[in-house]
Amino acid sequence: MKKNIFFLVVLGTSLFLTGCVDQNKKDESHAFIDEGNGEEDAVNTLQVGSKYKIVGPMDELKDAVMDILDSNYWPDTLLSSEELAERTGISENMYDDYMAEYQHTEAGIDMMIIVKAKEGQIQTVEQYLNEYRDLLLNIYSNQPQNKAKIYASRIETIENYVCYIQLGADISSLEKQGNDAMISHCQQENERALYIIEKRILNT
Repeated sequence: MKKNIFFLVVLGTSLFLTGCVDQNKKDESHAFIDEGNGEEDAVNTLQVGSKYKIVGPMDELKDAVMDILDSNYWPDTLLSSEELAERTGISENMYDDYMAEYQHTEAGIDMMIIVKAKEGQIQTVEQYLNEYRDLLLNIYSNQPQNKAKIYASRIETIENYVCYIQLGADISSLEKQGNDAMISHCQQENERALYIIEKRILNT
C-alpha cells in the first residue's frame, strides 16, 4: 500500500514539473512581453487580465502602419497562435513569425494579419487567408459597412510575408453615398498600409 502511494506521489510530481517545463517552452516561442499589472482591461487575448505588446520585426511593421494611419488604425487586440489557427487554419508549422490584430468590438471588423511564411508554405497561407476572407464576406453579407471593408481588403505577398489588410476605420458617414464610396475609402487606407509595410520589408 505504501509502495503504491509513493509511486502515485512521484508520478504526480513528475507530471506537474513536466507541465511547467512545457508551458515555459510554449511561452518562450511567442515574441510578447507583459506590459500590464492586471488592473486595466485586457487588450490581448493571450492572457486574461494582463496587457501584452508584440515585440520584434512585426512590431516595427505594425508601428509603421500606425504612424501612417494614426487614429484611423482601429485593430486593438492580438490573436494568439491558437486563435489564429482556429480562425484561419494557419498553424505554427506554416510560419516563422506572425502578427495578427483585430478590432475587439461586437461591430468592428478592422483587421491586420502579417504572416512570415516558411519556405514552401506561402501559397498555403495565401489560400487560407483567401478562404477566411470569403467566410467573412458570407458572415457579414447583411452589414453594408463591414461587407464593404471586407470586400475592399487586400491579401498581398511581399517576399515571404503574406499580408491580410482590412482597414478603413469610421465609414459611417459614407454609407449614404453608397457601397462604392465605402469600398473606395477602405481601399485607399489599405493601400497606405501596404505601401509602408512593403517599404519596411524591402528596406527601400
